[in-house]
Amino acid sequence: MRLPTFLVIGAARSGSTWISKNLARHPEVFIPKEKELHFFDRRYEEGIETYRAYFRAATAEKAIGEATPAYLHTAAAAPRIRAHLPDVKLIACLRDPIDRLYSRYWNARGRFEHNKDVSFERKIEEKPELIREGYYAEHLARFYELFPRERLLVLLYDDLISDPRAFLKRIYRFLGVDESFSSDLADHKINAGASQKLTVKSRPVYWVGKALHRLGRHRLAMHIERANAGRLPELSPSTRSMLLEKYYRERNERLAALLGVDLSHWNSV
Repeated sequence: MRLPTFLVIGAARSGSTWISKNLARHPEVFIPKEKELHFFDRRYEEGIETYRAYFRAATAEKAIGEATPAYLHTAAAAPRIRAHLPDVKLIACLRDPIDRLYSRYWNARGRFEHNKDVSFERKIEEKPELIREGYYAEHLARFYELFPRERLLVLLYDDLISDPRAFLKRIYRFLGVDESFSSDLADHKINAGASQKLTVKSRPVYWVGKALHRLGRHRLAMHIERANAGRLPELSPSTRSMLLEKYYRERNERLAALLGVDLSHWNSV
């Protein structure tokens, strides 16, 4: 049984599920059906052979991998990955950290009853680790210390939104698989917070969409999810300004320097 040749390491709420589902459609890529294996952060003590078993169905695919967005912000994950997968290719997709944080909140609020009456401001006060997940430069530095720079593909969520098919081609090229393949899921939003069971317009329709996914009718399921999605409120400018000045402005500037990209739009309210 083979081990992964690539990992999608994050960030959470930044397109990792979309990347994983689209890669799973590619005939030269194998991804296990179980979502987010969490081996290198939560389940490491189970042993590498347990992890290897998730890939036993892989055959002659050129690229084998999985997507667990917690790997990016979990300090122990990078050295563990290096120990077992020294030649692995790593994919990270980064989103404006404030938008990512707000999306994280609504995704949890839409999935779990105990979150439905908790405000965004209260949630981040109770769980400041959610804020720290967006310290991208610090998290990437751990991987750059252990892996050659050419083994990390760092993408921006902005590019996924603006041109999803070109975005996918960059990943295909990085993995060395056929770039001409066209995924039928490329133009669909996946795992949006407004489409979770507690934020949708109709919960019975939500379960119809879930059933269609299980039957492999993904395109129809996503059309239903899009029509059934609720409308989420905008984040207040005062809260956004507080988060930017207190936590993210300087870190965004360090990330821009690290990657050599313009992220000035992340630093505007």
